[in-house]
Parts: sequence; structure tokens; C-alpha cells
Amino acid sequence: MLRGERMAKVKIEICGPGCQRCISTEEIVKKVVKKIGIDAEIKKISDFNIMADLGVMMTPAVVVNGKVKIQGKIPTEEEVEKALK
Repeated sequence: MLRGERMAKVKIEICGPGCQRCISTEEIVKKVVKKIGIDAEIKKISDFNIMADLGVMMTPAVVVNGKVKIQGKIPTEEEVEKALK
């Protein structure tokens, strides 16, 4: 990346009904975003119709810029970091 060039804001969606697993996933995502210092918009999705439209089959799920990167488990910090790169 060139000096002074800004990266586009990353859109991250945390999908799930609001259970403890989903809350844990959101906390991990927020921690990693802060750790690696990216500009991100984090949104929670609990509507199953929207989740289906995104292609989510299992929750919790992490969708990055419209692509399902992690689903069906609480991710590790390393998995989230890899998904965001």
C-alpha cells in the first residue's frame, strides 16, 4: 500500500440469535479489530432470513465484506485475524 493511501472500511457481520456463543464471537472479533487496527463496521445480524441471504448455514458466523468466513463455532483470535486479511 502506498503511503497516505487509505484502506476501505471493512464490513463485518456477526450472525446469530444472540446466544452466549454469538456474544463471545462478537467480543473476539472486536478484540482482533482493535489489535490489528483496521477500520471496521461491525454489525449484529439476528434475522434468519438475512442470514440465509448471506449464505450462513450455522451460527455463530462471521461475514466479512459479504463473504462467510467462519460459521458454526466460536472462532479463535487467529482465525478471525486470518479472515480479516
